[in-house]
Amino acid sequence: MISNFYVFLISLSLVVASILVYLINFKDFKSEKNNKKLLKNLLEGFDLELPDELKQLENTSTDPQEF
Repeated sequence: MISNFYVFLISLSLVVASILVYLINFKDFKSEKNNKKLLKNLLEGFDLELPDELKQLENTSTDPQEF
């Protein structure tokens, strides 16, 4: 009976750890800013005029990556 408890406890802790790893690695905290940078890069690639809001963003192609 005690061994079933330990199997359940280990299984539960693995599930909780998996959920935490998923949330930490795959949640995008800066999605709106990343979307604007992507849109700016796409518009610049097609030589289209940028809206004023996108002109204010810093140029990501020359800046080092932020951590």
